[in-house]
This record gives sequence, C-alpha cells and structure tokens, in this order.
Amino acid sequence: MSDERWSFGEATVLRTTAMIHLALMGLGLVAPGAVFGAWSLPWAEPATFLRFMLLAYGVLGLSLLRAVRLPRREGRLLVETIGIVKLGFVCVLIVDILARKLPNAAAIGAILDLIFGVALLRAGRRPDPKP
Repeated sequence: MSDERWSFGEATVLRTTAMIHLALMGLGLVAPGAVFGAWSLPWAEPATFLRFMLLAYGVLGLSLLRAVRLPRREGRLLVETIGIVKLGFVCVLIVDILARKLPNAAAIGAILDLIFGVALLRAGRRPDPKP
C-alpha cells in the first residue's frame, strides 16, 4: 500500500476549503443575517435547520483537515464525498432560484461551493501515482 500524500496544491485546496467551512460555521452561528443576508439566502427564525446545516458544514471542514493528514488512498473517498455535497448544494440553490423561491442574487452564495466542489471532486478522483 502506497503512502502517497496529497500534492502541495491539493493539500492547499483541502485546507482552504476546511478553513472556509469553519469560518462560515462560526460566523453563521453568531451573525447569520450578516452572512446569509448578503447572499440573499434565507436565515430568519426559526433557524433550527440553518444552525444544523452550519454545524454539519463545520464538521465537513474538520473532516477535510483530517483527510489532508491521511495518505491519499485513505482520504480520497472523504474528499470526493465532500466535493459532491458542495456541488449538491449548488444544484439545490439553482433549482430554488429557477423555481422563484430565492432571488437571482442568491447564486452568488454558490460560487465558492461550485469552485471548491469541483476542485475537491477532481482531487478525490485523481488516480494514485504509480511507484
């Protein structure tokens, strides 16, 4: 079994995504109106689902910090899954915009998830280098 690590670029993307997740969790729990209101995303009370989503988002960030310390072979499924979750959020947001449940400006809230979702999915799917 290869002990191949993540490349420098991949590790940077993993850590950056993890820090964005953790920052969004912290700021979203403290000041959801300032964070989500700017992106035209719903945040009003009762916000139980929003708080749960933020907690889950933070857990994904912690998972990425853990995955970057693991060999690629052990962490790739987690990284790929988080990429798919991020792209799933983008799809849900776009469907809600098309259904006129959210304003068009809400698409701004999906830009980072789209970019990092694709990057994580590609990093997780990249084949292990041959020894």
